[in-house]
Amino acid sequence: MVNGFRRCSLSVAMLTSLVALIGCEDKPLSIQYDRPAEYEIPTGVRRIAVAEFGAKTSEDRKFGEIAADELTSALDVYNKRYERFELVDRKRLRAILDERDMQEAISETSSAVQAGKIADVQAIIYGSVSVSTRDERASRMSFDLAKQRPKTVHYTKRYCMASVNFTMDDIRTGKTLAALTLTREYDSDKDAKSKGGGVGRALGFSGDNLPPPDQILNRLIAECVEQFVRKISPHTVIVTEKMERGKSRIVQTGNKLARVGDYEEALECYLRAIRSHADDDGALFNAGLICEAMGQLEKAQEYYSRAFALKDKEKYVLARRRVRLQEKQ
Repeated sequence: MVNGFRRCSLSVAMLTSLVALIGCEDKPLSIQYDRPAEYEIPTGVRRIAVAEFGAKTSEDRKFGEIAADELTSALDVYNKRYERFELVDRKRLRAILDERDMQEAISETSSAVQAGKIADVQAIIYGSVSVSTRDERASRMSFDLAKQRPKTVHYTKRYCMASVNFTMDDIRTGKTLAALTLTREYDSDKDAKSKGGGVGRALGFSGDNLPPPDQILNRLIAECVEQFVRKISPHTVIVTEKMERGKSRIVQTGNKLARVGDYEEALECYLRAIRSHADDDGALFNAGLICEAMGQLEKAQEYYSRAFALKDKEKYVLARRRVRLQEKQ
């Protein structure tokens, strides 16, 4: 009995190690880029404030405050890295406007300019938020393994929507520097079927265990905020690519080295693999990834082109296009 228990424990340990190993083999390579703002915000605009976001209902107002907080937080993170803007603390802005009996939830340019002058900023960001949630009872066909026949399963289908309007006005000129309305939706059925796992999995939920509506809405608003911040601020973009297995074991060695950041040694492994197998498109693609990660964009483009010439995989041509665009930045 004891020996049986030990064998069982050993098998579980071996299985756990195998799963971990497989997970490591599938771990993608991450490449980080610094990108400029997508909108041309004048360099003289540095000192900015984020006002309360307007809303029609008490529920919208709650998420309007969340949107303003999320925007302030996201800008603060990027400002620490790129030093593009100087943010006025939102509590201080609220106190300044309260002294003048002004509502901080600004809804149009004239009130934004007035508030911005009082707060002594060069630009102010304001907007509005609208959210909605809906649950429906639905059914689907499943197979009952115990009774060996089809059965009807009833479940809850959840739909959530968050729409955020962003406006950034130049206080000195009264002109609008950026205006964008972003909408994000969550459909539990579509989310469960998405290849990336969707919002539910990102929040730590799976299957029929649906995330609470507030958590979903927070996530959707954060996605809207992140996209807007990329419009007005320098930002970081992280590209993830799954490495190819190649045609020789040396490629696998290169992949292991790449995953721990030993790029030069990994590249040497791929080059050795290419010398042994000139038709190894996977080794060529991986060599391109390493060169891209090291900032050698011209060489990366060359390897991606050679890989695509051997095998017309979509990921090869998309990687080459990504590098070409990056060279133009």
